[in-house]
Amino acid sequence: MRGSAYNVFGLNPGASEEEIRKRYRELVKKFHPDVNKDANAEKKFIEIQESYEQLMSGNKEQIPIEETPETSFETEYSEYRNYAREQYQARKKKEADDLEKLYVRLQTGPIFLLHKITAIMSLVVMIALILDLILPHHHVSAIISSYSTETYQSMNGNLVSLAKTSNGDSFFLNAFANGFFDINPFIKIEKTAILHQSISVLSYGNNVLQVIPIHFSFYWAQFVLFPFLLIPNIFLLYRKKDAFFIMGSYFSRYASGILLLYFLISQDRWYHLLTLGFY
Repeated sequence: MRGSAYNVFGLNPGASEEEIRKRYRELVKKFHPDVNKDANAEKKFIEIQESYEQLMSGNKEQIPIEETPETSFETEYSEYRNYAREQYQARKKKEADDLEKLYVRLQTGPIFLLHKITAIMSLVVMIALILDLILPHHHVSAIISSYSTETYQSMNGNLVSLAKTSNGDSFFLNAFANGFFDINPFIKIEKTAILHQSISVLSYGNNVLQVIPIHFSFYWAQFVLFPFLLIPNIFLLYRKKDAFFIMGSYFSRYASGILLLYFLISQDRWYHLLTLGFY
């Protein structure tokens, strides 16, 4: 322990009391919390005080000296050390109490109810998405009313452009498909069984059926949607008192919850889910 105290003071073992006192005053002036505004200054100050006591008590055991009354300087900082330690412990206790209150708030009352509703709805939507991958798709007739000549690059490297139908639907389709619509604007939209998500556009031209995939849709990006839907359920089960739980709880309610709400509202998916895809 004394070895580490010497390290704190930056002195060699066996240093005299005069050297220790001199170094002590230098360190106290440097790390006094009233002077040093660093976040760790108070902790360092307490460490200096404890090291000073160890070194001075060790020297007194080895070399009996005549006791002299503490200087006013040492008395002042000895009192401040006790005060700083009490303040440090009080602050730590307050942080622990605040953290405990946060855990209770996140696991009870309206906040936890919102988390539970988000988790349950996420699970229901996940089941519907999985069933949509298995159940047969259906086709809906439509007419391409217009399309944009401006192209964008999809994640798979294809050039896509925006096409609109007479019933108000909009899709990003492969840009080469525009020529088919000039010949025959009548199309069929392939949709999933339950959530009625648009998968592709079927166009007939020159007695050839063209299946044109739809880009930038929720169905197209399900690999992104699934993790967002899983997270609320994970943190409904994982309820340990740590930063990971706090982060997951907030993410479940805000990120996953908002995405879930947008997913259900857009294209009336909530209605399709409520009617199990019959409407």
